[in-house]
Amino acid sequence: MKKFLLIILLIYPLNLLAVEKTKEEKVAKYIIENIQKDYVACYSFYKIGAEIFKKAGKEKHIIESLEKSADVTLKFNHDLGEVLGLKPETMAKTTKQEVKKFTKIAKKDFSSLAKKYGLLCKNLVENQKQRIDYWEKKGNKKIK
Repeated sequence: MKKFLLIILLIYPLNLLAVEKTKEEKVAKYIIENIQKDYVACYSFYKIGAEIFKKAGKEKHIIESLEKSADVTLKFNHDLGEVLGLKPETMAKTTKQEVKKFTKIAKKDFSSLAKKYGLLCKNLVENQKQRIDYWEKKGNKKIK
């Protein structure tokens, strides 16, 4: 996991507050911003999932796995938020809003939430490079 953060920091210039000059710098910022948002969404998904599984009386190891994944995604959410210069209060507010949004969706239809975020979040936790490549490809198309 720490390797992921190192990769991000190496591809992004040291001074995030500097005016972006090159397409590569703009794409790197785009990647970091979107992966940080992915981590917020995945934290919310794992947190909600753990609560739903607890209430349903599912096996303890499944719940612990979801909670561990929530912890990992929350940590990287904050690590990337710091790289982007976000204040802790801002990150906490954003995370709280996302959890609230996911809770509403889960109450209506958890399976749709699981379909949308289950594999995405699993891959984000287990293979960040795949998600970096995804956002880099999108960034290169979007940013001229």
